Amino acid sequence: MTLRFELNIDQDPVMTIGQTELHAVLRVAGKRLDGPVPETERCEVLIIDCSGSMGGPNRRSEGRRLKITAATSAAMTAIDTLPDGVVFAVVAGNHEARTVHPPKPADERTRARAKAAVRRLTCNGGTNIGTWLTEARRLLSSRPDALKHAILLTDGQNNEPAAEFERALAACEGAFVCDARGIGEDWVAHDLLRVATVLRGSADAVVDDVDLEAEFGRMVEAALGKVTPGMLLRFTTTPPARLVSLRQVYPDRADLTGHVDALGDRAFELASGSWGEESRDYQLHFEVSHADAPHFTDLRVARVEAMVGGERRGTANVMVHWTEDPAASTFTSHTISLYQAQDNMSQAVDAGLAAYGRNDLAGAEREWARAVRLAARCGNQRALDELRRFVEILDPDEGRVRARPNLSHHDVQLVKVALSHYEQAPEEEPAPTGPPWMCDCGRTSPSTANFCIHCGHTHRS
Repeated sequence: MTLRFELNIDQDPVMTIGQTELHAVLRVAGKRLDGPVPETERCEVLIIDCSGSMGGPNRRSEGRRLKITAATSAAMTAIDTLPDGVVFAVVAGNHEARTVHPPKPADERTRARAKAAVRRLTCNGGTNIGTWLTEARRLLSSRPDALKHAILLTDGQNNEPAAEFERALAACEGAFVCDARGIGEDWVAHDLLRVATVLRGSADAVVDDVDLEAEFGRMVEAALGKVTPGMLLRFTTTPPARLVSLRQVYPDRADLTGHVDALGDRAFELASGSWGEESRDYQLHFEVSHADAPHFTDLRVARVEAMVGGERRGTANVMVHWTEDPAASTFTSHTISLYQAQDNMSQAVDAGLAAYGRNDLAGAEREWARAVRLAARCGNQRALDELRRFVEILDPDEGRVRARPNLSHHDVQLVKVALSHYEQAPEEEPAPTGPPWMCDCGRTSPSTANFCIHCGHTHRS
């Protein structure tokens, strides 16, 4: 199976003379393309934290078994999930990286050898995540055309200097996709999220280690569903338009602005990673100008293309329509509004944490109440569930909450990683009914929104 890509732009192209910022959401969907199935090599690397702390029990797990026991069981489940022929390797990581099973095609014999090596894993030393990823890159370097994926499991904070970690990530970018998972109580969301952003994977936590085997199985199955190794999103702007920022907002939130490669003054490319039959949403921000532009006609701001091996597999256009009528440019896409609301939800969580750090419990409660309202209005159940770690939720729709004292490091990390997963905007949008409306909080929301995208209060007409 090969893929074609459907690219759809959701935006309001009408802008009033003098406006300079244009926002759009790009939805990319990988679709099955009829024809012969190309033979593509697949590679999988399992990276298991074997630092000293992994030899201790998971205090959050009901069984309180050793974390390394849970990790080895999950790794063996992943190995058994791999079909024959998939090239796989296992890396044990602490302050160093040690390949305990070199890259070999999966079969009955190599699976047995790999599982025997996994059973012998012992725990000592520190946590150098960049070193582990560098070893995975080395193992995969001889297979440039393969679908390459890694699973990284850790229970602790990365011990490498930040600059060293970032250099390792930069060297691995584009070499393989990596999904990062935290277990136990001492991992740091920032480390997992950086891996996920740079290596175009996902970041999450497994609270109870009884769920770890199933999570490893899901990640392997998802990797096996990828059929296109590397799709490039190419953006070609029309002067004087300029691409300001590019963020993925679904299924995982990641600021990819710093990962866009310039091909000249007007063309840019983003390596989006491997793809299967799936959809992803990207939020685009352009700086535009009406200078010397004709009015009352549709003009192209940018062309977006999905490129695979130099072949264009899909295209879409970001447009602008300049007008002198301020009332004509008041409509905001419902899709953009929903992602803006979830951005405001994340900002409210951060503002609450800042207030909590100042011992301002009332201020923290106020911000987390706003986050709860927005999570409820956006249908982001994952965020709503995790916010219960910060507050007792009395009424989610009204945002009536009671802040919990003595937040743990683990609770904070769980909420932060949960906020990297947004709810996708529906394809069917409500029709605009008029100009933006003013909420009691003093800020405006688009006419299509039945709640304030800033504070979450219901629109009372």
